Amino acid sequence: ERASARMADSADSITSVIVLGASGGFGTLFSQVLAKDGVQVRGISRKGSPRSDATFTDYLSADPCNPNDEVIARVKVASVIISCVPPGPCIRALEALAPHMAQGALFCDVLSVKTGICEEYMKAKEKFPHVELLSTHPMFAPAAGWEGQNTAIIEIRGGPRSARFKTMVESWGSTCVCMESGEVHDRVTAAVQNATHAALLSFGLCLNKMGYNAEMASLVSTPPHRAMIGVIQRMANINEPDTYWDIQTENPNAEETWAHLEAAAAEVHDAVKARDRERFCSIIASFKPMLEAAHETCKSPY
Repeated sequence: ERASARMADSADSITSVIVLGASGGFGTLFSQVLAKDGVQVRGISRKGSPRSDATFTDYLSADPCNPNDEVIARVKVASVIISCVPPGPCIRALEALAPHMAQGALFCDVLSVKTGICEEYMKAKEKFPHVELLSTHPMFAPAAGWEGQNTAIIEIRGGPRSARFKTMVESWGSTCVCMESGEVHDRVTAAVQNATHAALLSFGLCLNKMGYNAEMASLVSTPPHRAMIGVIQRMANINEPDTYWDIQTENPNAEETWAHLEAAAAEVHDAVKARDRERFCSIIASFKPMLEAAHETCKSPY
């Protein structure tokens, strides 16, 4: 049944894309960039309607984990299925839809934590040999857009469509960074996301507990303070706490990261309490060799 008649276009073309979880931020973002590329973008979501700024070719209110005939008809001719749903529904959708996917079609996700999902994909790789599998992680909130951002990619089963999809992501202005496994991804992002978000959340909560006066502080603010205020202000304005929550609760390295952060804060505090200037200065000096490789890629905002 998966003969040439069911092949989704040519080997590497991407002409029809299904977005699962189409009513959310990334679903909307994909609809916008893909539509501009002239791709047919078909949204499927359990929610009844897309966002007003979405640009789907068509939108179906349905459960991809329990596909009806309309969903299956769309899946059979899709070049790519992009899952923008949580890990459990993502795997259930793959199990339900893969038998109907064309030879060489691509299934991918945008999940922030990769160890578990990549383990599930390795099982699916043997079960569905006709499907390409790619796990992607856009390293930004949807509101930021693709331009100038990074996208982590773990290739489970590559092929022409996977290569074409990566090229498209880069054409939107993002840099694709291939990583060898979900475990490696989660170890790196424990620093990039877990530690960063934990420090920012703790900083914001600290100010709140101090009775922070934003108006007064702005009159005498320093560059580092403005930089950190700008980030937590953006976190609050975007108001997508589930992203931060999932990263803090699902990354297998999260607890270890929190332990290091708590120990680091205690170490700095101990040096201050002991009035140990030498120790305090050595802590700051230790950052330089650690950050040598990041000198060009992570420039200071001031």
